[in-house]
Amino acid sequence: MAQLDWKDVLNIGLPRIDEQHKELIALSNGLLQAMVNGMGADVLEDVFNELRDYTCTHFADEERYMEELGYPQLVEHQAAHRQLTRDVDQFRIRLLSGKDLSPTEALDFLNNWIIKHIMEMDSQIGIYAKSL
Repeated sequence: MAQLDWKDVLNIGLPRIDEQHKELIALSNGLLQAMVNGMGADVLEDVFNELRDYTCTHFADEERYMEELGYPQLVEHQAAHRQLTRDVDQFRIRLLSGKDLSPTEALDFLNNWIIKHIMEMDSQIGIYAKSL
């Protein structure tokens, strides 16, 4: 599995949000590097705790920006953010309860979500902002 590269993830053209997305990519790449070093399972709890904390900050900032823009898909976007938060919480519960979670499963979840959410949903914010 290759590291995510910023060029592979759509730059939505909103610098503040793009920088935050780069942080999410760095988190994913950090998990991959730990896996390469044979430490993937050792960092999973930290990865999901950091993901939970960072996405709360990022989502609040992104949603505030959408409100300022009058973004017409705000409610749908907020629902997607809430779903990701629930998904991350489920992973954290699995980890804390001692249930098996492979680093590969965690990385697949993280990468798929980052790519899908940014390219399908967040890119629309950039398009809308540029149309104003």
